[in-house]
Amino acid sequence: TRRRRRVGPMMTRFMPWLMALALLLLLVAVPGCGDSRRAPTGGRVLMIGLDGAEWNLIRPMMAAGEMPNLAKLVSRGVSGDLMSLVPLQKSPAIWTTIITGKPPEEHGIRGFVDQVGGKPLTQNIRRVKALWNILSSTNRQVGVVGWLMSWPAEPVNGFVVSDYIQYQAAQTGRMENRTFPPGLYAEIKPLVRDWRAMTWEETSPFLSSPFDPATGDSSLVGRLSAIKWMVSADQSFADIAESLGRSEPWDFLAVYLRSMDTMGHLFWNYQNPEAYPPNLIDPDLLPYVKDTMRRDYRWIDGQIGRLVALADDKTTIIVCSDHGFVGGGGGGVRDHRAEGILVMVGPRIGRGEITGATVFDITPTLLAIFGLPRAEDMRGKVLWQAFDGTIRPDMFPDSITTYETGDGSEGGEGVASPVDKELIERLKSLGYIK
Repeated sequence: TRRRRRVGPMMTRFMPWLMALALLLLLVAVPGCGDSRRAPTGGRVLMIGLDGAEWNLIRPMMAAGEMPNLAKLVSRGVSGDLMSLVPLQKSPAIWTTIITGKPPEEHGIRGFVDQVGGKPLTQNIRRVKALWNILSSTNRQVGVVGWLMSWPAEPVNGFVVSDYIQYQAAQTGRMENRTFPPGLYAEIKPLVRDWRAMTWEETSPFLSSPFDPATGDSSLVGRLSAIKWMVSADQSFADIAESLGRSEPWDFLAVYLRSMDTMGHLFWNYQNPEAYPPNLIDPDLLPYVKDTMRRDYRWIDGQIGRLVALADDKTTIIVCSDHGFVGGGGGGVRDHRAEGILVMVGPRIGRGEITGATVFDITPTLLAIFGLPRAEDMRGKVLWQAFDGTIRPDMFPDSITTYETGDGSEGGEGVASPVDKELIERLKSLGYIK
């Protein structure tokens, strides 16, 4: 048997002091205790980007019980408008601002294609660090899935699945840098859907009436086929994010879904056709797509539910859009509204409405959640009003001039890829380029 050690008189005299010291050390080590000015260091962030998500459609659908997953997040956290870049700009410029805190003239991405040569712009032209680069440099593990303008996939402390995997040409052996690490593509390839293999039966949940391509004219077949690539892309990204979110460690996971915007450009006006000029409505298409927007929003809400299931009680969830949607413009940014959506929920997030938020504020706010200060060269602010009081300005007494230190991109030209032709065709169909 183990012999019990006796406590001598000297130890007995100092025992109360030792217990007090141990308690003090414990209080300091626990977030929120001890020094209340200590910045948070733990927790995770799940970021869901919904391109073109519009409150004026979401709110009545939540009230009708059609978007229960997003409604639950709204009820548990803060929500409100997220002001986009003004004047309105194209989505790659905005999403890059959201994830860097910098304006397009600084980060270098202003649209989908080069205005001179018409060549698709790619990730390598970005001149500043994205949030996942900053977090990687502080030993946080990051995951990025489908983010607009993320090819070629860049090295991070974690993984990147680029937006280019959605294109058919990217599913061949000729395509490089689809993921980081490169070998990850073999693992996620079974989850990448080829939109051309999607059946018409699979499109029926998005159509107001059944469509038989054998009896429809070629114009209708072509226009309704767009639903296939829109849904296949978002389905792929959601499936991959769910799989890697469970199998890979992460402190920050960013997932991008685009169909709210792409569907909007083609079908938004059909919700209320009498409100738009006749030249913007095809009467032959109307019976099939008059309810397509609501059906897609319901479907996206289901994907939100799957992704939110990845979060634990220490995870902050942020759902945001780059702009809203109003339709009636005939395509491109003319269909957009400057006010997008913002929803935040988590262990340090308050409840209620949030006002005054802009796309410049997302990165500084997420840095604060990780206990990191906003850089002085970031244009936005920390959304202190989003927090419940456990994250405050006095926790960040020391500022930082910039995170743009060490090796970084100097920008450059877009990199040609096998998917360029398909990408250009899609942009034309959405009215972004002629």
